[in-house]
Amino acid sequence: MKFIEEPTECPCCSYQLEKVNDQLFCRNTACTAQINGKVQHFAKTLGIKGFGPKTVEKLNIQELTEIFYLDHGEVADILGDKVAEKLLHEIEKSKGSDLATVLASFSIPLVGGTASSKLATVVANIEEITYEKCKEAGLGEKVTQNLLNWLDTDYVELKEFLPFKFESKKQTNVDAKKVCITGKLKSFKKKADAEEYLRAAGYILVDSVTKQTDILVDEEGKMSSKREKAVQYGIQIITDLNDLLKEKTNE
Repeated sequence: MKFIEEPTECPCCSYQLEKVNDQLFCRNTACTAQINGKVQHFAKTLGIKGFGPKTVEKLNIQELTEIFYLDHGEVADILGDKVAEKLLHEIEKSKGSDLATVLASFSIPLVGGTASSKLATVVANIEEITYEKCKEAGLGEKVTQNLLNWLDTDYVELKEFLPFKFESKKQTNVDAKKVCITGKLKSFKKKADAEEYLRAAGYILVDSVTKQTDILVDEEGKMSSKREKAVQYGIQIITDLNDLLKEKTNE
């Protein structure tokens, strides 16, 4: 077996690598590979077609905000007139993206589509995001801290150069009940299907049990930390999810 020596420098920018939990990270924010990766993720999440690795490299985009200030003439000179027209049209469409989509596009550690969507159910716009709202949405501590840190730093610098309204797609329902599912379900084969039905019925799904949680779905009936908290806070415990869905249908 050939021994492979562990690298100490980033192969792209030669920056000293940092090892965290057996994984190597380049912390150089000016690293070309990282910048290109973030730009591609940003464009893909916003649904901007045509922003692949080669396009990002040819356009030499260094900041996410540069995407919205691309000049048709300059892009046409590099990619051709037809490609430029299509690309700029895609960029224009992305400006109407909702809060959940936009937040997920910024490569904030641990803040992906799921976390952003949950948050968008409890806030109407980005200005309403607080620690309490993150907890209400059921976000974990690390996710919450990463998001709030981003809002206090990067967002402050970027917001005046971004075209988004940073508003939730749907008007938030302050009366919507927050539901947490624990353990295996007997009424549904897949938890994802159950969550889809609950969202369609107007419920807000959360990952943890807090004082703001309204219902805990526990079809296994085993004592767990979530069940203990539910009992402690006097939260309604449902042992058959179908009963909850039928109850909603009959309202």
